[in-house]
Amino acid sequence: MKELLCCTMDIGEQMLVCGAEVHRVEDSIKRMCLALGASRVDIFIITSSMIATVYDESGTAFTQTRRIMGTGTDIERLHRLNQLSRTICEKKPSVEQIRADYQSILNCRPYPFWLECLSYGIIAASFALFFGGTATEGAVSFFVGILLKFVILLTDKTVLNKIFSRLLATFLACALGYGAVKMGWIANIDMVIIGNIMTLIPGVGLTNALRDLLTGDSMTGLLRLIEAAITALAIAAGYILFVCMPGYERLETARAMNPEILQIVTGFLGSLGFAILYNIRGKKLLFAALGGFLSWTIFVLLQFWIPGEALRYFAVAVTISVYAEIMARLLKTPTTTFLITSLIPLIPGGSLYYTMSSALEGNLNGFLDRGLYTLQLAIALALGIVLTTAVAKLIPHAAHHGRIQKK
Repeated sequence: MKELLCCTMDIGEQMLVCGAEVHRVEDSIKRMCLALGASRVDIFIITSSMIATVYDESGTAFTQTRRIMGTGTDIERLHRLNQLSRTICEKKPSVEQIRADYQSILNCRPYPFWLECLSYGIIAASFALFFGGTATEGAVSFFVGILLKFVILLTDKTVLNKIFSRLLATFLACALGYGAVKMGWIANIDMVIIGNIMTLIPGVGLTNALRDLLTGDSMTGLLRLIEAAITALAIAAGYILFVCMPGYERLETARAMNPEILQIVTGFLGSLGFAILYNIRGKKLLFAALGGFLSWTIFVLLQFWIPGEALRYFAVAVTISVYAEIMARLLKTPTTTFLITSLIPLIPGGSLYYTMSSALEGNLNGFLDRGLYTLQLAIALALGIVLTTAVAKLIPHAAHHGRIQKK
Protein backbone atom coordinates (compact mmCIF):
# COMPACT_ATOMS: atom_id res chain seq x y z
CA MET A 1 0.00 0.00 0.00
CA LYS A 2 2.89 2.34 0.74
CA GLU A 3 4.33 1.79 -2.76
CA LEU A 4 0.92 2.23 -4.37
CA LEU A 5 0.37 5.49 -2.51
CA CYS A 6 3.76 6.72 -3.71
CA CYS A 7 2.85 5.88 -7.33
CA THR A 8 -0.54 7.58 -7.20
CA MET A 9 0.94 10.65 -5.53
CA ASP A 10 3.58 10.86 -8.27
CA ILE A 11 0.82 10.80 -10.89
CA GLY A 12 -1.29 13.35 -9.00
CA GLU A 13 1.66 15.67 -8.49
CA GLN A 14 2.47 15.73 -12.18
CA MET A 15 -1.20 16.28 -13.05
CA LEU A 16 -1.24 19.33 -10.78
CA VAL A 17 2.05 20.62 -12.23
CA CYS A 18 0.65 20.23 -15.76
CA GLY A 19 -2.36 22.42 -14.98
CA ALA A 20 -5.09 20.03 -13.82
CA GLU A 21 -7.88 21.32 -11.61
CA VAL A 22 -7.47 20.52 -7.91
CA HIS A 23 -10.71 18.56 -7.71
CA ARG A 24 -9.63 16.41 -10.69
CA VAL A 25 -6.34 15.52 -8.98
CA GLU A 26 -8.07 14.73 -5.69
CA ASP A 27 -10.65 12.57 -7.44
CA SER A 28 -8.02 10.73 -9.53
CA ILE A 29 -5.81 9.87 -6.54
CA LYS A 30 -8.82 8.72 -4.51
CA ARG A 31 -10.15 6.50 -7.31
CA MET A 32 -6.74 4.94 -7.97
CA CYS A 33 -6.08 4.17 -4.30
CA LEU A 34 -9.52 2.63 -3.80
CA ALA A 35 -9.14 0.56 -6.97
CA LEU A 36 -5.75 -0.73 -5.75
CA GLY A 37 -7.06 -1.96 -2.40
CA ALA A 38 -7.32 0.98 -0.01
CA SER A 39 -10.31 0.88 2.33
CA ARG A 40 -10.34 4.66 2.86
CA VAL A 41 -8.61 7.69 1.36
CA ASP A 42 -8.34 11.18 2.87
CA ILE A 43 -6.74 13.78 0.63
CA PHE A 44 -6.24 17.54 0.72
CA ILE A 45 -4.67 19.51 -2.13
CA ILE A 46 -3.97 23.17 -2.82
CA THR A 47 -1.83 24.55 -5.61
CA SER A 48 1.36 24.39 -3.51
CA SER A 49 0.86 21.27 -1.37
CA MET A 50 -0.58 17.74 -1.40
CA ILE A 51 -1.42 15.61 1.64
CA ALA A 52 -2.89 12.10 1.35
CA THR A 53 -3.58 9.34 3.86
CA VAL A 54 -4.74 5.86 2.84
CA TYR A 55 -5.87 2.95 5.03
CA ASP A 56 -5.44 -0.69 4.14
CA GLU A 57 -7.91 -3.42 5.07
CA SER A 58 -6.32 -3.88 8.50
CA GLY A 59 -6.76 -0.18 9.30
CA THR A 60 -3.06 0.72 9.02
CA ALA A 61 -2.60 4.30 7.81
CA PHE A 62 0.01 5.52 5.32
CA THR A 63 0.55 9.25 4.75
CA GLN A 64 2.50 11.24 2.19
CA THR A 65 2.93 14.97 1.62
CA ARG A 66 4.29 16.75 -1.44
CA ARG A 67 5.48 20.33 -1.86
CA ILE A 68 4.54 21.74 -5.28
CA MET A 69 7.12 24.35 -6.30
CA GLY A 70 5.49 25.53 -9.50
CA THR A 71 2.78 24.78 -12.04
CA GLY A 72 2.44 25.26 -15.77
CA THR A 73 0.28 24.04 -18.62
CA ASP A 74 1.18 20.84 -20.47
CA ILE A 75 -2.07 19.42 -21.79
CA GLU A 76 -0.56 16.43 -23.65
CA ARG A 77 1.18 15.18 -20.51
CA LEU A 78 -1.99 15.83 -18.51
CA HIS A 79 -3.98 13.83 -21.07
CA ARG A 80 -1.61 10.87 -20.79
CA LEU A 81 -1.58 11.01 -16.99
CA ASN A 82 -5.36 11.09 -17.01
CA GLN A 83 -5.40 8.04 -19.29
CA LEU A 84 -2.97 6.25 -16.97
CA SER A 85 -5.22 6.91 -13.97
CA ARG A 86 -8.17 5.44 -15.91
CA THR A 87 -6.09 2.38 -16.81
CA ILE A 88 -5.09 1.86 -13.18
CA CYS A 89 -8.71 2.01 -12.05
CA GLU A 90 -9.87 -0.41 -14.76
CA LYS A 91 -7.01 -2.93 -15.04
CA LYS A 92 -5.25 -2.63 -11.64
CA PRO A 93 -1.70 -3.18 -13.00
CA SER A 94 1.35 -3.99 -10.86
CA VAL A 95 3.50 -1.31 -9.24
CA GLU A 96 6.29 -2.06 -11.73
CA GLN A 97 3.94 -1.54 -14.69
CA ILE A 98 2.59 1.69 -13.23
CA ARG A 99 6.11 3.04 -12.74
CA ALA A 100 7.13 2.05 -16.28
CA ASP A 101 4.09 3.76 -17.81
CA TYR A 102 4.60 6.82 -15.63
CA GLN A 103 8.25 7.14 -16.67
CA SER A 104 7.38 6.86 -20.36
CA ILE A 105 4.96 9.79 -19.91
CA LEU A 106 7.67 11.89 -18.26
CA ASN A 107 9.99 11.16 -21.20
CA CYS A 108 7.57 12.72 -23.71
CA ARG A 109 9.08 15.88 -25.21
CA PRO A 110 7.21 19.17 -25.73
CA TYR A 111 7.05 20.95 -29.07
CA PRO A 112 10.44 22.20 -30.36
CA PHE A 113 11.63 25.59 -29.16
CA TRP A 114 11.44 27.20 -32.60
CA LEU A 115 7.73 26.31 -32.82
CA GLU A 116 7.08 27.83 -29.38
CA CYS A 117 8.80 31.04 -30.53
CA LEU A 118 6.68 31.06 -33.67
CA SER A 119 3.57 30.56 -31.53
CA TYR A 120 4.44 33.59 -29.40
CA GLY A 121 4.74 35.65 -32.59
CA ILE A 122 1.45 34.33 -33.98
CA ILE A 123 -0.39 35.08 -30.74
CA ALA A 124 1.01 38.62 -30.53
CA ALA A 125 0.26 39.42 -34.18
CA SER A 126 -3.20 37.83 -34.06
CA PHE A 127 -4.37 39.80 -31.05
CA ALA A 128 -2.82 43.04 -32.27
CA LEU A 129 -5.09 42.69 -35.31
CA PHE A 130 -7.95 41.33 -33.18
CA PHE A 131 -8.07 44.50 -31.07
CA GLY A 132 -7.94 46.86 -34.06
CA GLY A 133 -4.30 47.02 -35.14
CA THR A 134 -3.02 47.55 -38.68
CA ALA A 135 -1.07 45.01 -40.72
CA THR A 136 2.19 46.81 -39.90
CA GLU A 137 1.41 46.75 -36.18
CA GLY A 138 0.64 43.05 -36.50
CA ALA A 139 4.02 42.45 -38.17
CA VAL A 140 5.88 44.40 -35.46
CA SER A 141 3.95 42.48 -32.77
CA PHE A 142 4.98 39.20 -34.42
CA PHE A 143 8.70 39.91 -34.13
CA VAL A 144 8.36 41.40 -30.64
CA GLY A 145 6.52 38.25 -29.56
CA ILE A 146 9.37 36.04 -30.76
CA LEU A 147 11.89 38.15 -28.84
CA LEU A 148 9.72 37.96 -25.73
CA LYS A 149 9.92 34.17 -25.80
CA PHE A 150 13.71 34.38 -25.71
CA VAL A 151 13.60 36.84 -22.81
CA ILE A 152 11.16 34.70 -20.82
CA LEU A 153 13.25 31.59 -21.41
CA LEU A 154 16.43 33.39 -20.36
CA THR A 155 14.93 34.88 -17.20
CA ASP A 156 13.21 31.62 -16.23
CA LYS A 157 16.55 29.82 -16.54
CA THR A 158 18.59 32.38 -14.64
CA VAL A 159 16.12 33.93 -12.16
CA LEU A 160 13.67 31.70 -10.31
CA ASN A 161 11.08 34.46 -10.17
CA LYS A 162 8.27 34.55 -12.70
CA ILE A 163 7.16 37.95 -11.45
CA PHE A 164 10.46 39.54 -12.52
CA SER A 165 10.23 37.65 -15.82
CA ARG A 166 6.80 39.17 -16.59
CA LEU A 167 7.95 42.64 -15.54
CA LEU A 168 11.00 42.50 -17.80
CA ALA A 169 9.01 41.05 -20.73
CA THR A 170 6.40 43.82 -20.48
CA PHE A 171 9.10 46.51 -20.31
CA LEU A 172 10.80 45.04 -23.39
CA ALA A 173 7.52 44.88 -25.35
CA CYS A 174 6.89 48.56 -24.56
CA ALA A 175 10.44 49.57 -25.46
CA LEU A 176 10.44 47.71 -28.79
CA GLY A 177 6.99 49.03 -29.68
CA TYR A 178 8.05 52.58 -28.87
CA GLY A 179 11.17 52.09 -30.96
CA ALA A 180 8.96 51.10 -33.90
CA VAL A 181 6.93 54.29 -33.37
CA LYS A 182 10.07 56.45 -33.39
CA MET A 183 11.26 54.71 -36.55
CA GLY A 184 7.98 55.64 -38.19
CA TRP A 185 6.87 52.07 -38.81
CA ILE A 186 3.68 52.29 -36.74
CA ALA A 187 1.49 55.12 -35.44
CA ASN A 188 1.35 54.10 -31.74
CA ILE A 189 2.37 51.23 -29.51
CA ASP A 190 -1.00 50.32 -27.99
CA MET A 191 -1.77 47.39 -30.27
CA VAL A 192 1.79 46.05 -30.02
CA ILE A 193 1.61 46.06 -26.23
CA ILE A 194 -1.89 44.55 -26.11
CA GLY A 195 -0.94 41.80 -28.56
CA ASN A 196 2.12 40.84 -26.55
CA ILE A 197 0.65 41.04 -23.05
CA MET A 198 -1.95 38.48 -24.17
CA THR A 199 0.86 35.93 -23.77
CA LEU A 200 1.62 37.28 -20.29
CA ILE A 201 -1.66 38.26 -18.62
CA PRO A 202 -3.15 35.82 -16.10
CA GLY A 203 -6.58 35.86 -17.71
CA VAL A 204 -6.92 32.07 -17.54
CA GLY A 205 -5.55 32.11 -13.98
CA LEU A 206 -8.07 34.75 -12.90
CA THR A 207 -10.97 32.86 -14.48
CA ASN A 208 -9.85 29.56 -12.88
CA ALA A 209 -9.45 31.29 -9.50
CA LEU A 210 -13.01 32.56 -9.62
CA ARG A 211 -14.11 29.14 -10.83
CA ASP A 212 -12.46 27.45 -7.82
CA LEU A 213 -14.05 29.95 -5.43
CA LEU A 214 -17.50 29.39 -6.91
CA THR A 215 -17.17 25.58 -6.68
CA GLY A 216 -16.13 25.62 -3.01
CA ASP A 217 -12.33 25.20 -3.34
CA SER A 218 -11.84 28.38 -1.31
CA MET A 219 -8.16 28.05 -0.42
CA THR A 220 -7.13 27.07 -3.93
CA GLY A 221 -9.24 29.86 -5.39
CA LEU A 222 -7.73 32.47 -3.07
CA LEU A 223 -4.18 31.32 -3.80
CA ARG A 224 -4.77 31.44 -7.54
CA LEU A 225 -6.48 34.82 -7.24
CA ILE A 226 -3.50 36.24 -5.35
CA GLU A 227 -1.08 34.76 -7.89
CA ALA A 228 -3.08 36.22 -10.80
CA ALA A 229 -3.23 39.62 -9.08
CA ILE A 230 0.53 39.67 -8.43
CA THR A 231 1.25 38.69 -12.04
CA ALA A 232 -1.06 41.46 -13.28
CA LEU A 233 0.74 43.92 -10.99
CA ALA A 234 4.10 42.79 -12.40
CA ILE A 235 2.85 43.47 -15.94
CA ALA A 236 1.53 46.86 -14.82
CA ALA A 237 4.88 47.60 -13.13
CA GLY A 238 6.77 46.84 -16.35
CA TYR A 239 4.47 49.18 -18.26
CA ILE A 240 4.73 51.92 -15.62
CA LEU A 241 8.52 51.58 -15.49
CA PHE A 242 8.74 52.22 -19.22
CA VAL A 243 6.24 55.08 -19.27
CA CYS A 244 8.16 56.84 -16.48
CA MET A 245 11.40 56.73 -18.48
CA PRO A 246 12.76 60.18 -19.45
CA GLY A 247 11.79 61.23 -22.95
CA TYR A 248 8.69 59.04 -23.24
CA GLU A 249 5.91 60.72 -25.20
CA ARG A 250 2.56 59.02 -25.60
CA LEU A 251 1.09 59.21 -29.10
CA GLU A 252 -2.53 58.34 -29.80
CA THR A 253 -4.52 57.98 -32.99
CA ALA A 254 -8.20 57.33 -33.53
CA ARG A 255 -8.76 53.60 -33.73
CA ALA A 256 -11.74 51.52 -34.90
CA MET A 257 -12.11 47.78 -34.46
CA ASN A 258 -11.22 45.60 -37.44
CA PRO A 259 -13.98 43.76 -39.36
CA GLU A 260 -15.62 40.96 -37.41
CA ILE A 261 -14.55 38.29 -39.90
CA LEU A 262 -10.91 39.29 -39.30
CA GLN A 263 -11.49 39.10 -35.54
CA ILE A 264 -12.89 35.59 -35.92
CA VAL A 265 -9.91 34.45 -38.01
CA THR A 266 -7.34 36.03 -35.68
CA GLY A 267 -9.18 34.58 -32.67
CA PHE A 268 -8.73 31.14 -34.23
CA LEU A 269 -5.02 31.78 -34.88
CA GLY A 270 -4.50 33.10 -31.35
CA SER A 271 -6.16 30.01 -29.88
CA LEU A 272 -4.02 27.82 -32.15
CA GLY A 273 -0.88 29.55 -30.87
CA PHE A 274 -1.89 28.99 -27.25
CA ALA A 275 -2.79 25.36 -28.00
CA ILE A 276 0.78 24.79 -29.23
CA LEU A 277 2.22 26.53 -26.16
CA TYR A 278 0.06 24.28 -23.98
CA ASN A 279 1.44 21.22 -25.84
CA ILE A 280 -1.89 20.03 -27.22
CA ARG A 281 -1.37 17.45 -29.97
CA GLY A 282 -3.10 15.44 -32.67
CA LYS A 283 -6.82 15.84 -33.24
CA LYS A 284 -7.08 17.65 -29.92
CA LEU A 285 -4.98 20.52 -31.34
CA LEU A 286 -7.45 21.13 -34.17
CA PHE A 287 -10.54 21.01 -31.97
CA ALA A 288 -8.91 23.20 -29.30
CA ALA A 289 -8.17 25.91 -31.88
CA LEU A 290 -11.62 25.46 -33.44
CA GLY A 291 -13.07 26.32 -30.04
CA GLY A 292 -11.49 29.78 -30.28
CA PHE A 293 -13.09 30.23 -33.69
CA LEU A 294 -16.48 29.17 -32.33
CA SER A 295 -16.32 31.31 -29.19
CA TRP A 296 -15.86 34.60 -31.01
CA THR A 297 -18.26 33.64 -33.82
CA ILE A 298 -20.96 32.98 -31.23
CA PHE A 299 -20.09 36.21 -29.40
CA VAL A 300 -20.48 38.21 -32.62
CA LEU A 301 -23.79 36.53 -33.51
CA LEU A 302 -25.23 37.06 -30.03
CA GLN A 303 -24.92 40.84 -30.32
CA PHE A 304 -28.14 40.79 -32.35
CA TRP A 305 -30.08 39.29 -29.43
CA ILE A 306 -28.11 40.14 -26.26
CA PRO A 307 -26.98 43.79 -25.96
CA GLY A 308 -24.92 43.52 -22.75
CA GLU A 309 -21.34 42.25 -23.14
CA ALA A 310 -21.27 40.54 -19.72
CA LEU A 311 -24.40 38.54 -20.60
CA ARG A 312 -22.86 37.60 -23.93
CA TYR A 313 -19.68 36.48 -22.17
CA PHE A 314 -21.79 34.32 -19.87
CA ALA A 315 -23.73 32.81 -22.80
CA VAL A 316 -20.54 32.08 -24.76
CA ALA A 317 -18.92 30.53 -21.66
CA VAL A 318 -21.90 28.20 -21.26
CA THR A 319 -21.87 27.25 -24.95
CA ILE A 320 -18.12 26.67 -25.10
CA SER A 321 -18.18 24.71 -21.83
CA VAL A 322 -20.76 22.39 -23.39
CA TYR A 323 -18.50 22.07 -26.44
CA ALA A 324 -15.52 21.25 -24.19
CA GLU A 325 -17.51 18.66 -22.22
CA ILE A 326 -18.64 16.94 -25.43
CA MET A 327 -15.18 16.90 -27.02
CA ALA A 328 -13.59 15.70 -23.76
CA ARG A 329 -15.88 12.69 -23.72
CA LEU A 330 -15.42 11.94 -27.41
CA LEU A 331 -11.61 12.11 -27.24
CA LYS A 332 -11.33 10.82 -23.63
CA THR A 333 -9.28 13.73 -22.35
CA PRO A 334 -9.73 16.38 -19.60
CA THR A 335 -12.20 19.17 -20.32
CA THR A 336 -9.38 21.67 -19.71
CA THR A 337 -7.87 20.62 -23.07
CA PHE A 338 -10.58 22.47 -24.98
CA LEU A 339 -11.90 24.93 -22.43
CA ILE A 340 -8.88 27.14 -21.81
CA THR A 341 -7.91 27.56 -25.47
CA SER A 342 -11.49 28.08 -26.65
CA LEU A 343 -12.02 30.99 -24.25
CA ILE A 344 -8.74 32.76 -25.15
CA PRO A 345 -10.43 35.35 -27.47
CA LEU A 346 -12.67 36.34 -24.56
CA ILE A 347 -9.80 36.99 -22.13
CA PRO A 348 -10.02 40.77 -21.49
CA GLY A 349 -6.42 41.65 -22.31
CA GLY A 350 -7.30 44.93 -24.00
CA SER A 351 -9.45 45.96 -21.05
CA LEU A 352 -6.60 45.24 -18.64
CA TYR A 353 -4.23 47.37 -20.72
CA TYR A 354 -6.60 50.33 -20.82
CA THR A 355 -7.14 49.98 -17.06
CA MET A 356 -3.38 50.46 -16.58
CA SER A 357 -3.38 53.40 -19.00
CA SER A 358 -6.20 55.12 -17.11
CA ALA A 359 -4.30 54.71 -13.84
CA LEU A 360 -1.13 56.28 -15.30
CA GLU A 361 -3.07 59.18 -16.74
CA GLY A 362 -4.58 59.90 -13.31
CA ASN A 363 -8.06 59.12 -14.63
CA LEU A 364 -9.54 57.60 -11.47
CA ASN A 365 -13.02 57.19 -12.92
CA GLY A 366 -11.65 55.50 -16.03
CA PHE A 367 -9.45 53.24 -13.90
CA LEU A 368 -12.36 52.14 -11.70
CA ASP A 369 -14.72 51.69 -14.65
CA ARG A 370 -12.21 49.64 -16.64
CA GLY A 371 -11.13 47.60 -13.63
CA LEU A 372 -14.70 46.76 -12.61
CA TYR A 373 -15.56 45.97 -16.24
CA THR A 374 -12.62 43.55 -16.49
CA LEU A 375 -13.66 41.85 -13.25
CA GLN A 376 -17.27 41.68 -14.43
CA LEU A 377 -16.25 39.86 -17.62
CA ALA A 378 -14.05 37.40 -15.69
CA ILE A 379 -16.92 36.64 -13.29
CA ALA A 380 -19.32 36.11 -16.21
CA LEU A 381 -16.88 33.61 -17.77
CA ALA A 382 -16.38 31.79 -14.46
CA LEU A 383 -20.12 31.57 -13.77
CA GLY A 384 -20.80 30.14 -17.22
CA ILE A 385 -18.09 27.51 -16.79
CA VAL A 386 -19.17 26.56 -13.25
CA LEU A 387 -22.85 26.27 -14.18
CA THR A 388 -22.16 24.03 -17.17
CA THR A 389 -19.65 21.87 -15.26
CA ALA A 390 -22.16 21.37 -12.43
CA VAL A 391 -24.90 20.30 -14.85
CA ALA A 392 -22.47 17.99 -16.70
CA LYS A 393 -21.61 16.24 -13.42
CA LEU A 394 -25.26 16.06 -12.41
CA ILE A 395 -26.45 14.23 -15.54
CA PRO A 396 -24.40 10.99 -15.03
CA HIS A 397 -25.40 10.88 -11.35
CA ALA A 398 -29.07 11.29 -12.27
CA ALA A 399 -28.82 8.58 -14.94
CA HIS A 400 -27.07 6.23 -12.49
CA HIS A 401 -29.72 6.88 -9.83
CA GLY A 402 -32.46 6.21 -12.39
CA ARG A 403 -30.92 2.84 -13.33
CA ILE A 404 -30.75 1.85 -9.66
CA GLN A 405 -34.41 2.71 -9.13
CA LYS A 406 -35.43 0.62 -12.16
CA LYS A 407 -33.58 -2.37 -10.79
